[in-house]
Amino acid sequence: MCVFLSACLGTIEENLQKAETEAQGEVYAPTVTSEEIAPIDAAPKIRASGPASLARLGFAPIEGIPNNVENRLSESLRRSAFRRNMFLVPNGDATQSHLVRGYLSLASNSLGTVIVYIWDINANNGSSPHRVSGQILATNATANWNSIGSESLDLLAVQSMEAIIAWLNTELGAAKVDKRDIVPFQ
Repeated sequence: MCVFLSACLGTIEENLQKAETEAQGEVYAPTVTSEEIAPIDAAPKIRASGPASLARLGFAPIEGIPNNVENRLSESLRRSAFRRNMFLVPNGDATQSHLVRGYLSLASNSLGTVIVYIWDINANNGSSPHRVSGQILATNATANWNSIGSESLDLLAVQSMEAIIAWLNTELGAAKVDKRDIVPFQ
């Protein structure tokens, strides 16, 4: 999946060039290709800028779903990340700053079929993993992965990427305080 995600995004060199250009305050103008990225209906609420845009996410294989659904979800995640200026790299890539492990399951309730998702985000610096979780109602689906439509996977990708970006902006942008230097009031 990770190779699929990064292969569709372009080369690491192109992504680094874009980041360097934007860091200098200039507008990045990529070379025009014939590849078009299909739109995702859900409008992004959070754009990766600042700290989150410097992260390089690698995705481990997603647990709990069949390969055909994983391929469709990988494409949705790739498009959602691209729209938010996020960098996806192959799992284990030398530039990977965070590893994302996904776990998905289906549940039925009185409203219909619900996709439950968990993403564990591990920074390469050895800090504790951060968990992002949630659920979405899959439209026109039964409790079977093959009945899950693209619109539900797109919504899952958008919600997931927004939560990951929000955490990265907080985590990478927050000033780190060494609590050993804090003396309690006496």
